[in-house]
Amino acid sequence: MSMTNPATAAGVARLPLLALVFSFWASAPAAAADVPGVDELVRHFDNVVFGTEYEGVQRATHVQKWMTPVRVSISSMQGKMIDKGGGQRELKLSFVRPEKTHVDMIRKHLTTLVKLTGTASEKSDAKQGKPANFFIKFVPRLAMGQPFIAKDVDPQILKRLGQPGVCYFLTRSVATGAMFRSLIVVNNELPPEQMDACLLEEMTQAMGLPNDSDLVRPSIFNQQSTRRDLSETDIILLKTLYDKRLPAGTPRSDALRIGRDIIIEHVGG
Repeated sequence: MSMTNPATAAGVARLPLLALVFSFWASAPAAAADVPGVDELVRHFDNVVFGTEYEGVQRATHVQKWMTPVRVSISSMQGKMIDKGGGQRELKLSFVRPEKTHVDMIRKHLTTLVKLTGTASEKSDAKQGKPANFFIKFVPRLAMGQPFIAKDVDPQILKRLGQPGVCYFLTRSVATGAMFRSLIVVNNELPPEQMDACLLEEMTQAMGLPNDSDLVRPSIFNQQSTRRDLSETDIILLKTLYDKRLPAGTPRSDALRIGRDIIIEHVGG
């Protein structure tokens, strides 16, 4: 089977600027019965922030997170198998308008994430020096691991990431730990419930919490859980990472020490 790349980028959607009135989550400490103990949460935070779920991808040694506004670009492709004769088949790809249900899912999760982290979201405008930096691509399963998805990434890594056929993410950050680009690739053939859960997990991880961790359940980072909303534990991890006392670039040892103090405040222990 061969594959042809889409020729044009028609059908790309960019989320408009979210009119955000920051009605932050309640700041009162979480009830003890709702979340694990502090030590367990710190280990969970360590695994999620400084671990990696992908073989060949280097573990983070310092805090990485968004320090600039997130500008989302959504694109969608459809594929059609064409018989080339002689037993040869080709997957022909073309850009299509993103489905409204998919855009609505992204908008819902983005709104939650910016509220919890304080990260700004704005409309992209390349002419004004504000290009998109948070890309979400819906593609057929057979295209998920193809080199054209991310030309600056090792093709073997892309092939491995796309093999499960669900979804994956990639991020970029500068030496200071400030993230400047995220890419999420999603199998557009997933059923709606799985699509929603997949987008929530990948978008959250693309905020600077890249790893899975089975230490705590329920949690979107636990592979035994399939959630379409964040658990109280997930909220604590996000708020801890984006606390101003934990700036991008903080070394792991310092981040765990500072993070413990912040977690204690959230659980009231």
